[in-house]
Amino acid sequence: MARSAAVFGFNEYSRQIANQVRDIYQDFALFVISEEEKKEALQAGFLVELIDLSEDWQGIERQFDVESLIVFCALANDAENVFLTISLRATFDKLNIVALAQDNESAIKMKSAGADKVLPSLQIAASVISDMLGKPIVTKVLHEVLYEDGLLNIIEIEVTKDSEFVGKYLHDIHFKSEYDVILLAIVDHELGTTFSFASKGHNHHIDPGDILVVIGYQDKLDALIRAVRKVHV
Repeated sequence: MARSAAVFGFNEYSRQIANQVRDIYQDFALFVISEEEKKEALQAGFLVELIDLSEDWQGIERQFDVESLIVFCALANDAENVFLTISLRATFDKLNIVALAQDNESAIKMKSAGADKVLPSLQIAASVISDMLGKPIVTKVLHEVLYEDGLLNIIEIEVTKDSEFVGKYLHDIHFKSEYDVILLAIVDHELGTTFSFASKGHNHHIDPGDILVVIGYQDKLDALIRAVRKVHV
């Protein structure tokens, strides 16, 4: 398991991750690519280093044991994240890279660029990850997602207007027994990024546009995606 962590970027997503991982890992570093991000990070109490994406990255090798390091590529721009991922992977074959992506197309590019894991970067997903990192009981689950099992992922699934899930309540859907996945949270589209953790027992009425945040093995997640998108008959 990694003992060190580095976060690239300081925005609404990476800020939440950085706030948690700096207290969990033995060594932590925050890298940004703009003076504005550097100023915001310093104001938030972080030690931060301004870098250029054309770096040769040898400074990371001097600062960390790369084999025990996990890197979060969380720049605000997906194209920059792809470039960063490619550059880091070309330099460090064994580096554990987690990249954030805005959409499925970007997620595919991140994987092709060499990311070990790709996480959705909606505010809700960042909040879920942040909350998980802050709770020792479930930190082990996230560690398994990030380090130990390449097939275990966290994804977001938006409920379409014609989905069979529309009109049902969360308690009517047995995510574990029927789909072998775990529901972490749901985003109510009417409340924007407001979410409820599934463990809080809120029996939410599912509407079009709601977002399910789930964790599971990729083949099970694919089956759930198909089920969510199945049209009413």
